[in-house]
Amino acid sequence: MKAKTLIELLDSIDTSYLTESEKAEAIARAQAAEYTVELIASAFAWVKKALVGNRTVMNTANHSHA
Repeated sequence: MKAKTLIELLDSIDTSYLTESEKAEAIARAQAAEYTVELIASAFAWVKKALVGNRTVMNTANHSHA
């Protein structure tokens, strides 16, 4: 099951009491929040990949000494 985006969740609630500018602001904030979360998740994935890739290089047990 795919998780709904914040914009889809905002569309499913009653926003009749909000003005159009307030709705637009809520959507913009939701998009910014989703982008920030994706950016942070991507950064963590990159760091994890970089560290796991270097783990064998840093492991001294695998190095042979002359």
